[in-house]
Amino acid sequence: MFRVSSKNRLPESTAWLFPEYEFARMDAESYATVIIERILERGSWAELRWLFTRYGRQRVATWLRQHGFRRLSPCAFGYWRWVLGVKRYKAPPWATAAKSIFWEQPR
Repeated sequence: MFRVSSKNRLPESTAWLFPEYEFARMDAESYATVIIERILERGSWAELRWLFTRYGRQRVATWLRQHGFRRLSPCAFGYWRWVLGVKRYKAPPWATAAKSIFWEQPR
């Protein structure tokens, strides 16, 4: 499996996901949005199990609805929407407008 840091209770194996942060000072609640983002995008299966144990399926799905479109790659966003059964999500106005323009054009 993996070791959990005694200081911040995050998996030590995830430290590489947060190069711009001081990993030892991160805590799971204050940094929840960035932790969820990075582990959904790049985490191992063991780290994903930790994520869902720590935050729960509902909280991760809520994060995905609110932030997933902007903060995950299209591939990861589509995958996690499918896994978590997320049908509706928050998209920025420019994306909604671009989608409607594309689909309304005659062929």
